[in-house]
Amino acid sequence: MVTTLNMYRYKWLLCLIGVLITTQPALALTPTHLLNYQDSYGNLSLKYSGDIRLPDPLVVNGDLNLENSQIKYLPLSLTIKGNLNLAYSHIEYLPLALKVDGYINLAYSKIKELNFGLQVYGDLSVAHTQLKKLPDRLYVKGDLFIQNSQLKALPNKLVVDGNIYIGNIPLTSIPSDLIIGGNIYR
Repeated sequence: MVTTLNMYRYKWLLCLIGVLITTQPALALTPTHLLNYQDSYGNLSLKYSGDIRLPDPLVVNGDLNLENSQIKYLPLSLTIKGNLNLAYSHIEYLPLALKVDGYINLAYSKIKELNFGLQVYGDLSVAHTQLKKLPDRLYVKGDLFIQNSQLKALPNKLVVDGNIYIGNIPLTSIPSDLIIGGNIYR
């Protein structure tokens, strides 16, 4: 009887340890920790990193590269003076207080939604994503890449100064209020 009770407690303890290991919270990095991932130009690269929590607010003086990272959440206030690369990342939502001076690459990411009135001062790529719609009043200074995505329509009041690449999507119509500086390519 004692052996069975001890065996039960031992199995319960192993299960508890397993749960604690698999549900471990993301490691929080401080701005000082981030210096180890920053180059002399202010670029910050956390490619292929685990699920870590970035400091909030976060200002990056160059590019922020989170390609292939396991990071799930961005800081609520994020300023990037260069480009934002979230390709193949686990990011689902962008912060409301987001300012990026360059391009935003979301290709192959797990992004679910973009912010209303998002302004991108370079190219925007949502190619190969499960994104179902783009926000109204989206502004893209560069090119817009939406090929191989789940988009069925372009948003109202879309402004793209460059080209739009729409290959392999079930786009049925183009809104009459679309402003485009370049061309639409299939």
